[in-house]
Amino acid sequence: MKYFKTPEFLHEVFGEKQSILEITGTILFALVGSWVIYSVAEIKLDNWRAILAFILIADVLAGCIANFTLGTNEFYTKRPKNRLIFIAIHVHIIVIAWLLSQPLDTALLMWAYTIVAASVVNALHGKSIQGFIAANLMCYGIFLLIYLSLPTWFLMVSLFFMIKVLFSFAVDHYRQSA
Repeated sequence: MKYFKTPEFLHEVFGEKQSILEITGTILFALVGSWVIYSVAEIKLDNWRAILAFILIADVLAGCIANFTLGTNEFYTKRPKNRLIFIAIHVHIIVIAWLLSQPLDTALLMWAYTIVAASVVNALHGKSIQGFIAANLMCYGIFLLIYLSLPTWFLMVSLFFMIKVLFSFAVDHYRQSA
């Protein structure tokens, strides 16, 4: 695959190098996924809260795919402190819940589980067990989301948020096998 240097202001999103296929796939998933969630949610984009919420939803979906790319993975592998900051600042699910009047206690529970699990996975960086532990914690997280009986659209957003932070981002997908 042919890679090109990404502009510096996009390094936190796409890393220092990226391919047209990966950028296209990321943007396409964010757009199509946002449209699907918008269709299911039946929320009107007629106020600033709904518009901001859907911008954040698109960001969650884009990050879910972008964090699996070689460029993004390499960027954060070289910057472990930035990886911790990235995990810590992801409060999207709480803000989306607040903006779209979903129960904040449920959003806080999902957020806390995701951040703690992602932190555990991140602490295993460089260990061969990292992917297995991440998959295991992701599966428990899916049980949690199903148990919470969320509206379909919020379940979708929550699931992609969890994938984005816990599995897509916290795992080093391209580490050299030891």
